[in-house]
Amino acid sequence: MNLELVNYSKIFLELSWNWLSDPEIRVLTNTPIFTKNEQRIWFDSLNNRKDYIIWGIQVDNTPIGACGLKKITDKDCEFWCYIGEKKFWGKGIGTKVLEILINLAKNKNLSSIWLVVLKNNIRAIHLYEKFGFKKENESMDGLIKMKLNL
Repeated sequence: MNLELVNYSKIFLELSWNWLSDPEIRVLTNTPIFTKNEQRIWFDSLNNRKDYIIWGIQVDNTPIGACGLKKITDKDCEFWCYIGEKKFWGKGIGTKVLEILINLAKNKNLSSIWLVVLKNNIRAIHLYEKFGFKKENESMDGLIKMKLNL
């Protein structure tokens, strides 16, 4: 399996519309409902942003998801990732992507990386704990903030 992080192109933008419209993925990623126009405005803003880096995820040249770092400051950033093609779930791709993005955050000399995960997303929580992320807090709506000191 050849995993690559590639430029988040209009192809990924369209696929992301489909992936994030799936109710299961929308819940697991805590994605709010948005319009295609809102998505396009967000996409058009990416080139001018220094606080947001995004990649498409490909396996054997097949687009399967997206990942990135956002809310980037001089100290930390937020990790996010989703695999939109469900047939690729459970194949270790999230582990590889997380490893790559943690290393990127280290190379940026950040002191920590954090994320927000749904408390019912046990598989993801186990993955994050395996990398050393620690639970910081849990909100009333079931979201857990986890942090890894680099």
